Order: sequence, then C-alpha cells, then structure tokens
Amino acid sequence: MASLKSSASTSPRIEFPTHGLLPRADTQAADFVRKHPKYDGRGTVVAILDTGIDPAAKGLQVTSDGKRKVVDFIDCTGSGDVLLRPPQKCSDEKPLELTGPSGRTLRLNPEWTNPTGEWRVGSKWFYDIAPAEVKARVRRERESLFNKNAQLLADSVCSQKHAAKAATSDANKCSELDAQADVLATMAAAYADQGPLLDCVVFHDGEQWRAAVDIDETGDLTAAKAMGAYKHTSDVALLSKRHLLYYTLNFYNNGEILSIVTSVGGHSTHVAGIVAANHPDEPQNNGVAPGAQLLSLMIGDHRVGSLETGVGLTRAAIAIIENGADLANMSYGEPSATPNLGQWVQLVRQEVIRRHRCIFVSSAGNEGPALSTVGAPGGCTDDIIGVGAYVGYEQMKADHAMTEVVKDTVFTWCSRGPSPNGARGVDIYAPGSAIASYPAYIRERLHLANGTSMSSPNLCGCLALLVSAWKQEYSSLTEKISPFRIKNAIMATAKDISDELGAGLMQTDDAWQFLKKHAKRSFEDVSYSVNIMETNGMNGIYLRNAQDSSVARHFQVRVGPIFPTNPETKLENDPSGANGEERSQSMFDFEQRVVLTCSASWVRAPEALYVGSSGNIFNAVVDATNLEPGRLHVATIDGYDSLNVDRGPIFSVPVTVTKPHVVDSSACIRFEGLRFNPTDVLRRFVSVPSGATRATITVTSRNSSVQTSAPAVFYLHCLQLSPQDRFTTYELKKRAQVGHKSYVAGGSSAEQKEKFVMNVIGNVTLEVCVAQFWNQLGTHEVDVLVEFSGIVPAAAAISGGRPTSVVVDGNRGVVRADFAALVRPEYQVTPSATLDTLRTALRPVEATIAPMELERDTHPLTGAAIYRLVLDYKLSTKAENANVLLNMPGIEGMIYENWADDFTLAIFDANKRRLSSQTSYTKPITLAKKGDYLVRVQIRHRSAQDLKSLENQPLVVETKLSSPVSLQIKKSLASVFTSSMAGTPTWSSIPVGGRVPLFFKTELSNLPGDAAPGDALIGKIKLSSATADLALEYVVPAKVVKKPEDQGAASAAKPEKKEEKETSQADKDVKQMEEALRKVRIEWVKKTKDSSVREKLVTDLVSASVTDSDKAAVLSAQLESIDVASKNSLPWSEQAKFTEAAAKRAVEVADRIVDLTYPTALTSRLYETQQAKTATAEEKELKQNADKAKEQLVAALTTKCRALAYIATQASFSCASSESSVELVDMAEATADEDASSDTDSAPKAVKDYEKAVAQLAQWVSGGQADEPKHLFATVPLHISKHHYGQALQPVLKWLSKAPLLNANAAERKSMTDLRDQLLAKLHWTVWTDHFHALSAAEYPASYESL
Repeated sequence: MASLKSSASTSPRIEFPTHGLLPRADTQAADFVRKHPKYDGRGTVVAILDTGIDPAAKGLQVTSDGKRKVVDFIDCTGSGDVLLRPPQKCSDEKPLELTGPSGRTLRLNPEWTNPTGEWRVGSKWFYDIAPAEVKARVRRERESLFNKNAQLLADSVCSQKHAAKAATSDANKCSELDAQADVLATMAAAYADQGPLLDCVVFHDGEQWRAAVDIDETGDLTAAKAMGAYKHTSDVALLSKRHLLYYTLNFYNNGEILSIVTSVGGHSTHVAGIVAANHPDEPQNNGVAPGAQLLSLMIGDHRVGSLETGVGLTRAAIAIIENGADLANMSYGEPSATPNLGQWVQLVRQEVIRRHRCIFVSSAGNEGPALSTVGAPGGCTDDIIGVGAYVGYEQMKADHAMTEVVKDTVFTWCSRGPSPNGARGVDIYAPGSAIASYPAYIRERLHLANGTSMSSPNLCGCLALLVSAWKQEYSSLTEKISPFRIKNAIMATAKDISDELGAGLMQTDDAWQFLKKHAKRSFEDVSYSVNIMETNGMNGIYLRNAQDSSVARHFQVRVGPIFPTNPETKLENDPSGANGEERSQSMFDFEQRVVLTCSASWVRAPEALYVGSSGNIFNAVVDATNLEPGRLHVATIDGYDSLNVDRGPIFSVPVTVTKPHVVDSSACIRFEGLRFNPTDVLRRFVSVPSGATRATITVTSRNSSVQTSAPAVFYLHCLQLSPQDRFTTYELKKRAQVGHKSYVAGGSSAEQKEKFVMNVIGNVTLEVCVAQFWNQLGTHEVDVLVEFSGIVPAAAAISGGRPTSVVVDGNRGVVRADFAALVRPEYQVTPSATLDTLRTALRPVEATIAPMELERDTHPLTGAAIYRLVLDYKLSTKAENANVLLNMPGIEGMIYENWADDFTLAIFDANKRRLSSQTSYTKPITLAKKGDYLVRVQIRHRSAQDLKSLENQPLVVETKLSSPVSLQIKKSLASVFTSSMAGTPTWSSIPVGGRVPLFFKTELSNLPGDAAPGDALIGKIKLSSATADLALEYVVPAKVVKKPEDQGAASAAKPEKKEEKETSQADKDVKQMEEALRKVRIEWVKKTKDSSVREKLVTDLVSASVTDSDKAAVLSAQLESIDVASKNSLPWSEQAKFTEAAAKRAVEVADRIVDLTYPTALTSRLYETQQAKTATAEEKELKQNADKAKEQLVAALTTKCRALAYIATQASFSCASSESSVELVDMAEATADEDASSDTDSAPKAVKDYEKAVAQLAQWVSGGQADEPKHLFATVPLHISKHHYGQALQPVLKWLSKAPLLNANAAERKSMTDLRDQLLAKLHWTVWTDHFHALSAAEYPASYESL
C-alpha cells in the first residue's frame, strides 16, 4: 500500500504559540510582570459590568497571592429576584414541613438553625434565570422525555382503538377511543414546556440570612445545605447538575427578597478571564493581571435577552462605589445620538470616576470601519477610556491560524472615531482577540472571541498592573490613584500604529515609567475639558458637510481643568471643613501657562494660553478650502505645559474634516481604480444632493494584469450623520466577497458587480468606506459608482431638509400633496399609498409614584431613594395573533442618553401572566389570543417631581393590520370625483426641478373596525422603483353617521289599518309605569332569597301576563334564580347550589317555558334557514319576538339538562359537596345494569330523561353556540355519565383553545381549566395531569410579577 505521507512533508513545529492565546506582549504587559512579579494586579479590585461571571470558570477561583478571585456576584438587574411570601411558622403537627408556591410539600433539614422559627417561601422558574445555552438544552431534554411518555400513552390508546374495532361492534366504545386519540393529538400539538419551578425557603440563622433551593423539584430539603450570601460565606452551588450551571445568593430588604445570581451569558466570564484569570498550573493561560480580584456585576437582564437595563447600570454604579472597586470594565454598549448626555453617564462621570476614583474602561464598539461609529459609553463619554481593537502578529498565529500574516493593524470591524461631538472616540487600542476562560455550563474551558469586548478587558488588565504597582510604591502619596493620572499616562506613552485619528497602542511599561517620572506632579491628577463654543456640545472641531469646509471657519475653544475629588469632600463627611479647604486651596493654586501648537498648516491658533482653575478661551481658525475633496483630513491643536514640554500635550483639541465631493448634474460619482492590499481601508466622502432620498452603490471588481489574487472578503460601509440621530439611522453595511466571480488564474479578464441600495438625506455628507477584510490576502482593485435619486414632498424640497412624512387628514375628503424631483429626471413614476399599521394611544388607568428600596436603589448623587412611576394601561385586542408594538416616544429608545434612570415595560394577560418584558428598545410582540391585557410601564428617576409630570403619559400602540389598506391617489382634483377618470396616475418622466401634484381620496371603504376618530393609519408612499419610499400617516376621520330609516317608505309598506282611537297622554304614562313596575318585579324574582316569596311573585306575574312571551319572561327569571351558576359550574358542584327539590322544580319550569316559546321559536329557525328578509317594521318586530323566544327556549333546555344531570347523580348515590365548580362524580353506576331489577329504578330513568333533554338541546344549538360554557356544563355530564371522558374533553379543549383572554370570562376559563384537569385525572393520564398541574402555576400566577 502506498504511503499517504508526502515526501516533501516536514515535521510539525514543536511549540504551540501559547503567548498569543491571550496576547500580552504587544502591550508590554508580559514584560512588565516579568520585571515586577508582585505588580501583577494584586491589591486591586476590578468590577466587570457584563453578563455575570460563572463561579465555576477555570482560572477565576483564586488570585496569584491566594485570595478569593471574585469578591462578590451581584445581579444588578433584579431578574433573579424571588419575591418571598410573608413569614410563617410550621405547624405543631408537622414542625419541619411547609407548602411551597408550587404546591409541593417542602420537608426541611432538621440541622438548620432558625431561632425565630419563621420561614419565608417563594419560587422561581428555572428558565427565568438560566442562560440561553442551558435553557435550550434543558428544554430539549425535557421535551424529548415528555414526548416519549406522551407518545407511549398515545400508542396505547391507538392499540386499544384498533383492538376494539376488531373485536367488538360497540360503536360507543370505538367512538370514545377515537375521541381519546384526538384529544391526545390536540394536546400534543399545543404542548409547551414551562421548565422547572424551583421552590425556595429563606430563614435567618441568628447571624445571617440563608436559603435553600429545591433544584430537584421533589420538595425534599432534608439533606440540603442552606446557603448564605456569597460575599460573607463563599457559598456556591449547582442549580443544574447535568449542565454545570452554578449559582450564588444575595438577600435584600431584611430577607424579603432572595436574589438567585446566575449568568445570562458567557461573555462576562471571557472578559473576566482576559482581565485577571489565574491558572497556577497553566500560567500561559493567565489573564493580563492574574493578581487582581474581580467584582461580578450582571447588567444583562434575563428577561430581555441579556440587554443591559437602566436599573442594572445604576445598581452597578452603586455597587462599584460600595465595594471600592479600583477599576471597572464594561464591554457593553449601544449607538448613541447625544454623547455625554444621560443620567447614568453623569452618575458615572461625577460619582464613580471623579469622586470615588474608579478607572472606567469600556469597549468602543464593533460597528466600523466607517467613521463616527463609536458607541456609548465607551466612545461617547468623556472620562471613560474608550478602547479599540488591535490585531498583532502573535494573535494572528495563535488565535486566527493564518497561513500568512499581514501587518499589525486595527480590526476592520472596529468602530472608529471621532464621536459625533468631535471628540477622539477611540482613546487607545489593545489586542481585540483572546482565547480565555469560559463558563462551565458551556462545557468549554477556554474560548476564542474577537471584538472590542476583548480589547477593553485587555487594556483594563494593563491598567490593573499600573494601579497595583502604584499602590505598592506610592500609597503614601494618595489613597487611590486618580483616573485622570492613569489616562494621562497611557495616552502620552501609547505606541504609534498609524491610526488615522492618532490613537495608539497601549504600552504598559512605558506608562509606568511616565507615572514614576511624574509621580509627584499634582497636575497629573487633572484632566481638561474642551468645549467648542456655540456648537451645541461639541468637544472637538468636526467639519463634515460641504458648507462646513466651503470657507475658513472661526471657533472659540474653551479649555478648563477638571479636578478629581473624593467622598470626604462632601459636606456631610467634612464637618470641620478641612477636606473642602484642601480641595479649594488646590484649585486656587492651579495655573498652567500653556503653549499651543497646530499639527497642520490649515489650522491656526494662538501661541500661548493662560489657564486657571476656571479655564480660558482661545480662538482657532480652520481653513479647509484648499484641502483635497473626498478625503479625510485630521489635525490637532495641542497644549503643552510651558515648564514641562517634554511631558507631551496636556490637552488636545481634535480637528477632523471630511471635505466631500460635490455631485454634478449627472447625480452620480465614480471612484475608479481603488487598489487594496490586506488591511487597507479607503474612504471617500460625497455631499448628497438636495432632494435625494436614495443612493445606489455599485462595486465592480475586475481581473487585470495587476490582479491575480484569490477572492477576498470586503466591507462596504456607508453612512450619514444627522444631528441627534444614531449613526445607524442612515447606514448601509454589507459584506461581500470580491473576486469570487472574477478571479481567473493567470490574470485573464473578468468582471463582477455587486449593487446595494440605501436611503439618504440631502445636503448631508455620505461616507463611502470600502475595506479589504484584515485577514484577506492579496491585492485587489475595485471601482465604486454612487448614484442618487429622489422624489420628495415640495415642502422638503423648499427647505432643503430631510423628507418629511406625508399626513393625510381623513376628515378633509381630498388632500393634495405636491412632490418634486430635484436630483435627476425620474422615470416611470406610478405612485401608490399603502397603510399597514394602526396607531392608537392609551392613557393610564392608574399611576403611582413611590420610592424604591433603599438597600439597592439609593442614588449616589442625592443620597436618597430613587423613585419609580408605575403606569397601568388597558389594552384590548380584537383578533388573534395581533402583532403589537408599544412605545413611549421621548422615554423609550434610549439607554445611556436617557434622562430617566430606567424605562421598563411588561405585558400581562388576563390571568396576570407576564407575556413579555421590554426595556428601552421596544419590539413587536404577537398576542396569540384576542382579549384583555395589562401593559405596565415603570419609569425610574431620582426626582419624584419630574416623574409627576408623566402621570398621564400616553402609550402609543402600533398594531399591524391583517391586510394592508390602499389609499386612492389621483392625478387631478376632478378625477377624485369622476368615475370616468378612474385609474392609477402615471408619469413616464419628471424632469429635474419638476413638480407634480397628487390628490388623495381620503374615504376608506375598508377602514379597520377598531380604528377610532383621531387614530392614525401609517404606511408608505411608493413613487417609483428608483426612489425611496416616503412615510405616510392617515388620520382616521369622524365616524359615518348612519341614515335613519326612510319613514315614508316604511309607512308605504305597511298595510292600511283602521283608524284607532287616539290614546291620551295620561293612559300612555300609566301603561309605561305599569310596564316598568313589572320589569322591576321580574328582577326581584332573581334577587329574592325566600322561595315562598318567589313562588307567589311568579304566580302573580304569570297570572297578570297577557302573552306567552310575557309569561316566558317571568318563568325564565325564576329558572335563572334556581340555577345561579350555569356559566361556570357543573350541576352537582356546591357552586351550582342545586338541591333535589330545586332541580325537579327547574325541570317543571323549563318544560313550561318550552311549551310557551316553542311555536314562536320555530319562526326564528325559519328566518335562519331561509335567510328571510325583514323589509317592514312589522316583520322586524316579528323576527325580534321570535329570536327572543328562541333565546328563552334554549336557556330553559340548558337548565333542564343541568337539573336532570343533577337528579341522575343523586339517584345514583349520595354526592359529597365540593367547593370546586367542576368536581366530577361518577354517574355511570346509574346505568350499570338497567335490567337487574323490575323496580321503578329512578336512576336509569333520570339518565334517559337527561339524554333526551341533551338531544333536544342539540336541535337548537350548534356550532360555536354549542361550545359556550353554559351549554358545555349542561351537556358534558352526559359524556361523563357514560365514562366517555375523551368525548367530554373534546369540546372543553376546543373552547379553551379559542376562548379570548378577557377579564369578563376569567371565572369561565378557570372552571373549564379545572374541568379539563378533572377529566384527565379520570382517564389516569398522569403524564398530562402532571404537565397541566405545572402549567397552571405559570398560567395563573397569584399576582403580577414585579418589573
């Protein structure tokens, strides 16, 4: 056999490049620790604001000096909270037993110490606190096991069915088995696993709170360990043994709240491993600062898919302060519209960073490579260090397995600055990939991940080394090093990596040398704010649009020092005033004599600037008129301490100019021959023409003599910046493989085109960024063509602003809107208007403002509790599977820039079950059942007064229409009204500058039934295939008033009658009074409690009645008083209040009603079957009387069935009463042996009478009416009497599946649910009875879940 080994093969390299697994060399961190082994982070605490660290992760157990690695695990979101019941004591009979919320009996451990004897119990759904990976595995396992058992049951029933059909001719038995098979199939199709429900027991052992969790769902806690709070006990336990999910505990509000702390994802563990993992046996896997301790702060909320929440962020800030963390890393963030704004941002800047001196590091984002794609907080918040992602040689070899390395670079996807306010955005770079610790529940010790989420903790680890060194060498100078001193050091010593905006790579040892050199220079503890005056919050000069660079621009720049502080300077902490005096003196003594330099000739500034503690202002001139258009131009105005110039700039004013190309009349621009090598990023800037709404970008790649490389992945990233809009508002980001169609070996020619489309706004610069992905090899050449088009409303054309939405007021009949083509001729313009969403507004039915708990929610800025406003809204849906989006403009849609502390929204059904939790970014939810819902909104803020203004805040509800509605558009006013001019308006072309009017006919024939006047239908106007759609809003008009009947026609249709004597007004009044009194007396038939009084009243009313209809009305009231719970109870239940005498009386009364109403009710049947028309008033009156008679007859037959079912039950045997409305009794004994005795056995006769009554009722009710609870509770007992539980279950399940979730039918739904469970128990289908028992806890919670 020939050898498979190539003769040219070589031996593999012996050493794996382990130094690149978690890169530390490029930042000098590895060399620094080698030089200073004890400066490895020991003595520092790093807070990790993330998804929560896994307590069992490798490398995160102990520090290099033997301390516990994680000082505490805190769920800041509250999603792991268990709201406990009031304290209770065990009974004397069962001193160690409690009943849990699940219904299980909890047997307690006799070894537990509980001096008070008081216990608190609560429960938590496992899926509410399990990370997605564990939840998915547990659900798969549970569903597989359940489906296996359910299928065994279904197979058994199927076998019985086939055997019965083969062995017997008993049709009833076969029908019942068919029904059982159908029921099993129906339940299996609707099965949904709710997951384990974990009971919890909490008590105080005399020293601290402790708790035990019933993770096995057995109730047996006799051998369970009661865990304390991790911070005090280090207690960690498994929540899922099979899946290695560990948890810790915390207790709040004096034991009223138990917090079960898990992890919402593996991200935090990986981040923590990069910062500070310590592997004593595998030091090559260590994090950057293995000696540092960690504080796990979970800000990702289980309820909203790990998204951060305002509550989580604020509590994390509080925890940082309370635990004295030296550093904080936050690898989280979102796009931001307004840098440096938002209550949380201000809280972190003022309290966490400046007052409590925590060095705060955050990821810049992964939204590049276009400019200004940094997110909040990392790239948009002063004082927070924003970190970009760098990739170097050792990462390429170890992490990315590259066959051929490229030059060290910034990752292509890394977000870039400047921030929208002109600030740097990315302060510094660090390695953005690592193979580091991962959670045990993911079953992976180490894991590779890329992102600024990895570069941020890498930098944070480097800073922990510096803080550790400072604490050990310079603790006598200051208790905690200033974050400003650290940031000054790393910015001054960063390594140049040719970043476009000047950010460098972290150099740990160089930064340490800088710190040592300037250790005694107090001014290093000062930072500087830069504000460009009269520019609405700009912190740098950012000229992006054409008008910005068309002339030389003059700016006033204000520079001022920012002094760090500490808690001791607060008035309440400084009774003597000494600390305040020291700070005031340092501000008084401060002065800097600054020399200014400009890095580019097109920027001018004065040579010198005196800066005192209040700052100073200087003038700067930026003349971009001669700069090359279409390119990025960057400069800085640097300020140096005139006495220490070698130190480097003490502040810098970033100057960024993106001078755009101006598009000519062709409305397009070409960039040809763009040549790329690995890691290259090319940017071009274009001023979008006024009136443009769409850009079409075509990327063409060619194979030529210079391009013989293999295919490569390219990014096309285009965006515009609009004031106070996120960069994602006008953005196109696509990933394409260039050369996969054009690559030909040997360089033969070929061509490949990729076309992309995006919406744009006029007069705003568009960046067109093309990048060859960093690890793609070879040289490639592409051409880029950008074409603009657009038709806009005339108002927008005049103003030159963004296209506004078109509003059509439905009350106006006809609405005219003019449109203009300003960019180029537009062809084949065929407008259409489609409305697909109903927008309504709800006002709160209840609003409450109250302070939060002090323990977790005391705001550091005020020292008082944060307040919360809770708003309740009633939402009703009229259709199943309603797609609903809820929003509160001005409050939701923001996290970091939000003026409020938090915005949370939850939707509950009529059973109080939470269907959805949402936070700042609301999203559509499908409400499967029509019904009544409660929407609860919580807004938190430190000021109760500010919240009070929101007590009547409307909630906007946007509901997708089941089918879109079209609004008619006409070309002229006349065509709106003239049928001969019908048709869709079309223009073959509209010239540049041409305007066309459109006329909207506002009357809608298919207006949604639940649309009320003042509501809005929203959709879009499509003008042509080449232009962007425009937003359309249609205001729902006043309702159409139905015309009254034509009295003349009605009179003409009536047959002539003989003239009757005119009735006097007095006689009319007497007649009306007598009729009103009669109705009152009939109502008292239902209300009176005394049976003899009722019988006399009925007798009198019947005697006084003239017509059969009047008599039937009296008897129907009597029948209703006998059977008071017909809608939601079985006849023999205590709730029904039947007695044998009452049941027999009900049968008698029902028979009388049937006799009185039957002839007239037949007329109603005639109208139904023949669909007879009622043209005259007399015919309508006749039909109304017939329908009323039928209604009375059906009600009588229904009660008769219930009464006969009760009589049959009593005749069979004595029934014990039950509080349940659906307690089942076995009626089958009544029919067991009908011929066994010749006596007049009343039981079989009663059952036969009942069966006949059911058959009679079936003649009058069918379809949906037969499925109503009042009829089901009358007819289902017949199936029960025959042991036909499957046939009884069929209509019950059908009703439950279709019944709307209304507050009004809550009792009926509960009764039908109980009936289902009783019937399943009779069938001994344990697999399903257990399932529905567990499901009931989820479907019918005792109270609304807290937000």
